Amino acid sequence: MDVDALEVRKEELRLEEVVGEGTSQIVISEPVSVPEPKPVVASVIDFAARTRITRVTVLPGKVVVDGVVSLSIIYEAQVPYQTVHVFHAEVAFSTFVEIPGAEPGMVAVPVVTVEHAAFEVLPDGRTVVVRMVLSMYVRVVRTAIVEVVTDVSGIPGLQVTKEMIKAETVLGEVTAQAVVREQLTVPETKPPVVSIIDYVATANVTTTTVLPNKVIVNGVISLRVIYEARTPYQTVHVAHFTIPFERFVEIPGAQPGMAVVADVAVEFVALDVTANARGITARIVIEITAKVVRVQTLQVVTGVTGVAGLEVEKELVRVQEVLGENTAQAIVRELVDVPPEKPPVAAVLDYSATPEVKRTIVAPGKIIIDGAVAQRIIYEPLMEPTQTVRTLHFTVPFSEFVVLPEAKPGMVARVFVQVEHVNFEVPPAGEPVMVTKVLMLTARVFRTRQVTVVTAVTIGKPACTGVITANLVNVREGPGMTYPVITQVNVGTQVSVLEVTSDWLRVRLPSGQEGWVFAQFVRHDCMPRG
Repeated sequence: MDVDALEVRKEELRLEEVVGEGTSQIVISEPVSVPEPKPVVASVIDFAARTRITRVTVLPGKVVVDGVVSLSIIYEAQVPYQTVHVFHAEVAFSTFVEIPGAEPGMVAVPVVTVEHAAFEVLPDGRTVVVRMVLSMYVRVVRTAIVEVVTDVSGIPGLQVTKEMIKAETVLGEVTAQAVVREQLTVPETKPPVVSIIDYVATANVTTTTVLPNKVIVNGVISLRVIYEARTPYQTVHVAHFTIPFERFVEIPGAQPGMAVVADVAVEFVALDVTANARGITARIVIEITAKVVRVQTLQVVTGVTGVAGLEVEKELVRVQEVLGENTAQAIVRELVDVPPEKPPVAAVLDYSATPEVKRTIVAPGKIIIDGAVAQRIIYEPLMEPTQTVRTLHFTVPFSEFVVLPEAKPGMVARVFVQVEHVNFEVPPAGEPVMVTKVLMLTARVFRTRQVTVVTAVTIGKPACTGVITANLVNVREGPGMTYPVITQVNVGTQVSVLEVTSDWLRVRLPSGQEGWVFAQFVRHDCMPRG
């Protein structure tokens, strides 16, 4: 065998490898109250439920998921005309799913589905006990670097088996720390602060923007401060604050239009009370992780046979394979009123538009995307002598869908929204401005696929050779008559002897198949006979 003739092509993949998956069911029983202005409840007619994940925490071997179920409860009122009303309520939940191999720092993707709900109206008519069954599915992924073999050639008789993989690969991933400093003011309705007892801080990414070789990450930090008040009884109070942040990370190769997955975590919080006791100085250290992903279709080698003496190394990978992907365009039109305190618009000079996905629903054959576009326009005012340039901020909601035949409820989906074009129709007399936006929506659904890929092919050390000395000699799975027969060989067949025992030889056939043959049927040069 010509060693130099063997050609092995490899490619390094940065895959979103699935560490593990798990499911759990949650049973919730929670009373909710009908607001006072509404009539009391006679019976519940129907409901609508939406789930929202508020926090995901990856611990060793498990994932903790916190969230809220938002309910719209339609009911028949206990009044003479039996009118139908609706009230809204929120029920919080917290659960965990055991996933062996999960470790802090990995990414967990939860999917929550309301499977069943029942309602019991208490005698007072103002309290309804909600009993729900939630189904939780969690997938934990990490970025894995795998060098896979994509082709093997150069030696006659090689039989190479390949499989196609369509998966998200990571173009680049960066983790960076940032310090957010903010001067917070305690609301006037609350007493001044003597000392801070405790705090709870969480961070969420709201939007991401891809620029050449960098990614801008916008988000908010939700801070809840528990403090001792400057009152005669030293009462304990809580104050809530929302702190926005904007940071960027450099990712070589990133380009506008690419997809980004970003996460943020609070690492450290320092809070100091100001001298006037009405302010809090906050210093918050956050860790931002951003990765630019792209869909890549690749043929990988899963088996190499046909030539004796090859050593093939394999590795089992669990990839998050793209089962389906599609795009759609949507046109969103909205009449925007200029607030009375601002002058009407004469002409729009510049604008910015940032889309945010608030909710994603995987329905049969489609992905429903709810979100909003935050816009800022810079405009020249109408009939203002100084012509001072003004700004106007507004948010336009949208609800669209992307047709995806492979989509089924319960699947993991990933969506991306881009604002491709914005047009402004400014009326001459200062009426509301018509804003038209063209959105590009991309949706993907995934499945976990296990693939044993070839990672290396080399020519092994020369093996002992042998010749079969009889016809219809059985080749077995193991060294003994009780093992199943794999195939049969005839006199004159050349074999490579891989292992020698007292009565049996492990051999490799010309086809590359391996098995055990009774030693008396093989003439070989591995050891003296007799």
